[in-house]
Amino acid sequence: MKADTDAAARMAALVAKGAAGQWRAETAFDWDQPIRLPKLFPRRAYVAAVSQLYHGEVATLEFCSRLIDALPDDVDRRALALQIADERRHAEVYRAYLARLGDMAEMDESMRTAVDAAKAWPGSYHAAVVAFHVVLESEAVRLQEEFGRWFPCPLLRQINGTVARDEARHVAFGKIWLRGELATLAPDQRLEIFRWVERLWHDCAVTTIDRHGLPSALIKGLGRRWLEERWQRQRRGLVDIGLVAEGVG
Repeated sequence: MKADTDAAARMAALVAKGAAGQWRAETAFDWDQPIRLPKLFPRRAYVAAVSQLYHGEVATLEFCSRLIDALPDDVDRRALALQIADERRHAEVYRAYLARLGDMAEMDESMRTAVDAAKAWPGSYHAAVVAFHVVLESEAVRLQEEFGRWFPCPLLRQINGTVARDEARHVAFGKIWLRGELATLAPDQRLEIFRWVERLWHDCAVTTIDRHGLPSALIKGLGRRWLEERWQRQRRGLVDIGLVAEGVG
């Protein structure tokens, strides 16, 4: 079957790319360059923003470590093993950057809510893969890109750019794997997962905005229009992997 063959080839290519793209935290960046804090932005808020990147990497690392044994295919497991190595390295790099800042904030409540909900999902583990690999990972990539525009620190920009390349590969893994797996689920199961992910995303985003935390302090004033535009990007990604049809959501 051509579709299965194409997916297997894409997954194998992704694994090869991931293996070739491994890097070392201690040598990939110029750690001697000074930290440059943003002007007119509280140091505490900056620490909180970077800390969420660290906590997101740790949460994804924990999820992937639990998921790997559930995958029957050797190539899929290899792809996930490479991601686990990536996430561990990402967490190490952000922790080192935060050590330079001399502080680390707790995980934001909105992120904790999303992560806890993804872990607690009682149904098929496909839903958690959608939540972590397609939704949360893609949001992480966007956030790293936005931090590059908002914050002037050359070291953080270098870190975020390198990490974002890995994260894009993780999103690609999730999409390739889910396109085949979701086709095996009944339509009502796929719709249930979609509705759950939709609620999860909106609850997390609204909580962030309403608490005026980070990154909401940076997008305050854009309001629900910004929220809806961002969700529509996520919805298109869920349509693309075959979770729901175009007209849903």
